[in-house]
Amino acid sequence: MTIASNKYKASVWREIRGGLFRLKSVIWALVFKEFKVRLGKGKLGIIWVLVEPVVSMLTMSAIWFLIGREKIENTHVMLYIGSGFVIFLFVRRGIAPIPMAIISNEALLNYPQVKPIDTVLARFVLEMWLHSIASCWLFLSLWWILGITPSFPDPLMCFEAIAVAMLLSLGIAMPLAVYGTFNESITKMVGILSQPLMILSAVLYSMNDLPAEARGFLAWNPIVHIIESFRHGAFGTKLFVGHNLLYPAYLGLILLGFGFVAYYANRFKLLQK
Repeated sequence: MTIASNKYKASVWREIRGGLFRLKSVIWALVFKEFKVRLGKGKLGIIWVLVEPVVSMLTMSAIWFLIGREKIENTHVMLYIGSGFVIFLFVRRGIAPIPMAIISNEALLNYPQVKPIDTVLARFVLEMWLHSIASCWLFLSLWWILGITPSFPDPLMCFEAIAVAMLLSLGIAMPLAVYGTFNESITKMVGILSQPLMILSAVLYSMNDLPAEARGFLAWNPIVHIIESFRHGAFGTKLFVGHNLLYPAYLGLILLGFGFVAYYANRFKLLQK
């Protein structure tokens, strides 16, 4: 009985290892394919991804400079707004373009090795990788040109905020990828509805500068908690009353679980799409 049980366990572990190896190989192949497609469409596409946080920061910072404000919460306005864009764009990738991964790779689904979820995970890896490089470039540019850098009094919280932002991004992307493949208008509608999200996510201002009623309303937005956590870790800014990084983390886990359930229930329909 023991010998049979050990053989069964060994067989299960072999299948798990084989499945993980297949998943890793397929995802990396898709990542390189996605990257080559980006380059094939023109290097400007890759360049825009890398400079988008910088351009957004400069554009929005100009508004504060015009009204004569150079610091927010004792932090240079470019650093303050730039850090907000870093986190916001991590999450924004989960609304677009990650959910379009299945539709963009429909031809590859004819190969039995490629599953619909592989395309989503591959695009997620690529988008997070490119945006991480862009974020580093943003802070390096500010240090190189203006000589301003974050002090990072709590770097661990910065890493926690980035991890939660990635989790929330994937949690948003998974159900959108599944249902958006069946009906593209869902993805388009969510994209339209998310347009005011940047204004509502404390990218351009401090939550501590707002009245209590406004803070209570905006605190329902999970991105606010992630951005404020990152700023606290990077600059030592004061966390607003009601801040809770576990809120977006739990929400991301719930959405991700829902996305996996939706995918599992529709995995064969996605192959027939």
